[in-house]
Amino acid sequence: MSINALGLCEDDFDPTNPGRLCRGRERWIESYSAEEVPRVRRTVVSGAVFTDDSAYDARRGIHYSGLDVGQVLECLYDGATLYAWAEEAPTDLIPEDATAIEEYQVRRPGSSLERWKCRWTLVCSTAQDIERAIAAGADVFVTLSSDAKEVPLLGPESDTRAMLIAELAPLADTPDIEESPICAGIRQRLYLMTGFRNADTAMRFQSVVIPELLEHVASLVLIHRDKHGACLGIYTMTPFEHTDRLRTLCRQREILLVPFAIPPMLARWDRALWELRRDWDEAAQGGPFPVDVAPMGSPSWGRRVPDRGATFRTQPPEEKRQQPQEQADQAQEETTEPTTEQGPASKPMLSRRLR
Repeated sequence: MSINALGLCEDDFDPTNPGRLCRGRERWIESYSAEEVPRVRRTVVSGAVFTDDSAYDARRGIHYSGLDVGQVLECLYDGATLYAWAEEAPTDLIPEDATAIEEYQVRRPGSSLERWKCRWTLVCSTAQDIERAIAAGADVFVTLSSDAKEVPLLGPESDTRAMLIAELAPLADTPDIEESPICAGIRQRLYLMTGFRNADTAMRFQSVVIPELLEHVASLVLIHRDKHGACLGIYTMTPFEHTDRLRTLCRQREILLVPFAIPPMLARWDRALWELRRDWDEAAQGGPFPVDVAPMGSPSWGRRVPDRGATFRTQPPEEKRQQPQEQADQAQEETTEPTTEQGPASKPMLSRRLR
């Protein structure tokens, strides 16, 4: 039986040392140097579907949980308005109700000489709006604070930063830009975070800009990548207090919510499931642990260290390493004839050899 699960991790995030993202799928843009950058809070949500607690056949990504990104965000923000930001989006997929549309040409080594791309903003009030924005190329969402209309433009705090600001694309001089729900100061910071991508699409966000952006927005949502699909990274200055809504949704949809110590796109699901089984309270949860135990001999069974009784324990590595030596000693004992006394009887033999 297949199990749909949702993974949740809450941790501190250091923008100057952001760490890894999903191996082979995504990594951070190398950031410029910055001093006294505050740490922020990060909430990562991903999903998976698997058949047993070895998670050997797991397909990883939010939509494998039975939910999509729009439903998860709508649940977490309880229907609040989110503003989607698209950078280097395809020009043929612009939503009809998008605002602040800017089309521009991209010239980069290793790709086509000239490509037309665009950036735009979309107001998202429902899960369907969020899914439309993602399908059209948006991978950033923000919720605005009350003072978001009065955000100053970027200032050159360092030589590297001044050089990057000088490369910022100018805002188009159109009424559509002026009517954008996102002011020019926030748009500049969003571009500084997303506008320095290259032909390698795995590099998508610049982490050092996140704290400065969070000074003017309530929260920032980035669409990260898991092994087989998308996952969510929610960044805030204070702990995100709405994860209980996700637990309620999982109970209603019969989805297993699995806590993680590190972001799910970096972690092993079998280890998280083992820890959840260890702490499972049947009385409080209303039944036994819903994930089947992996049969002995499954591909990932030997790599785990479960504690489910003697029948589910693997042989300690020390005993495995001693086996070849023990076999060799036993074979030597069988082939060697036992000697009686090693006294005077052996001396003539030694003396003849010395002659």
